[in-house]
Amino acid sequence: MPTFHRRNGRVKYVPPRRFLEGLKFSVAVPATLFAVLLVIVVSMSLNKVPVEEKWVILKDYEAWRPYRNTDGLAVAPDSRFCFIRPIDAARSPQATRFDSPIGSEHGALTYNAQPFMAFNRKFGSYHLADDLNGIGGGDTDLGDSVYAVAAGRIVFAGHASDDWGNIVIVEHAFGSGIRRRLIQTVYAHLEWINTAVGMLVKRGESIGTIGGADGRYPAHLHFELRDAYVADPGTGYAKDKLNRRNPGKTLIEMRGAPDHLLNESPRAHEDLDGMPVIDIGGAVDGSG
Repeated sequence: MPTFHRRNGRVKYVPPRRFLEGLKFSVAVPATLFAVLLVIVVSMSLNKVPVEEKWVILKDYEAWRPYRNTDGLAVAPDSRFCFIRPIDAARSPQATRFDSPIGSEHGALTYNAQPFMAFNRKFGSYHLADDLNGIGGGDTDLGDSVYAVAAGRIVFAGHASDDWGNIVIVEHAFGSGIRRRLIQTVYAHLEWINTAVGMLVKRGESIGTIGGADGRYPAHLHFELRDAYVADPGTGYAKDKLNRRNPGKTLIEMRGAPDHLLNESPRAHEDLDGMPVIDIGGAVDGSG
């Protein structure tokens, strides 16, 4: 009906149309549900909506983290299964020079009994380290000092397993700024360990002595060089080189000094008890 009648001039009020006027709920509700369902299905197909099996539930299970023994005393967590925190890695000193871990800085009076990536028939895989021996072979080098090849920070020191024996892992930093990188040197089968986790060591500082994993092998040093961010002994043999570098080649490339520049000769000192102490490259070795 028109709002204005021409003859009598009557006016009729017409209310404004409502948005839902004429909307049939029998059609709207199913259409809305279908649209919502369609959005959910498309989103899930695009990996935008996490489904139950994709959630990561973080819990701390006592059975997995036995930090207390049967007497209720706290036990330190096994550092072999701990990631190195960036705030700790920032403390690792800059390594500007690298030397040999045994013998002289050039590895004099030593030989490599099993080189890096040499195939071992007994294990059916490749050696991930250099097996360094004193020139006399056998157990003639048992108890000889093992030195940190460069300035670094101890990230593991202890008995890893029967096969590994005593191990020390040292983290070294090189480069600066965005080019700063971390590498690790691994010293295995040690008879004694002369350091502890968290300590900072200098190049040429004694960190242990050559052993044979409690007599499991003839005395020698299993020496690895790795790109790693965990304090995990890992494995000494594998089908691939994994994150290992060629130790001998890398030490030559990163020595940081010309071949004719040698470290200071050993000097004899006397400690407070009057006993002789050998100082190699400025680092004191009291192991005898």
